[in-house]
Amino acid sequence: MPKATKQTAKKTTKKTITPEINYEPMNTSTAPTSTSMSSTPIQSGRMLRLALIVVLVGLLTYKVGPWLVPALVDNSPVFRMGLWSRLEKSYGAQALDDMINEKILDNAIAKSGVKVDQAKLDDQIKLLETQFESTGGLDEALVQRGLTREDLSEQVKTQLAVEELLADKINPSEEEVKAQFESNATTLYKDQKFEDVQSSIVEELKQTKLRDEFLAWFADIKKDANVRTFGL
Repeated sequence: MPKATKQTAKKTTKKTITPEINYEPMNTSTAPTSTSMSSTPIQSGRMLRLALIVVLVGLLTYKVGPWLVPALVDNSPVFRMGLWSRLEKSYGAQALDDMINEKILDNAIAKSGVKVDQAKLDDQIKLLETQFESTGGLDEALVQRGLTREDLSEQVKTQLAVEELLADKINPSEEEVKAQFESNATTLYKDQKFEDVQSSIVEELKQTKLRDEFLAWFADIKKDANVRTFGL
């Protein structure tokens, strides 16, 4: 009797812990499957991202392509980084020195407090326009030199500022002007009167003095400038 009771208990336990599952098949003709509900928005999102990437690549190729690849040789690209590297090796040291000199000069002019009058600047630009009228115009001359009007304006402004800074050192004396005329009376000023060429001699001597004084002055300020270079 005890043995039979033990077997009965085991059977009862099995019936208690085994879940009963009621399964009814879904009518596929009326209810969409989980796959059809989730795959459509995912695929649409992927297609949209792919389309955006294609458009972006196309725009970059059209706009940035010439910037990255300035030339093609038999469909083989010449990359701009290679061009920069070649230019840096050939002209990098000189270009860097020029940029350093420009920065030193700009800083010195700024510290001096010299201000160039706009009317003076405009007059000098007009004078240059007149000088280049017979050779295709000022703009053509600028293009040939790789410059813009803005570049020219900055250069002229710097020159006028330097002239003002060194004004007391570049004006030639009357004795210097007469000496210049007499030393060239039989060559450069042959058959000309002193009064007729005096103003041109003054301007010539002024430019010569300006160049010499500028070189001496700039050597001094460059020596005092705190310049650090880190190589190319």
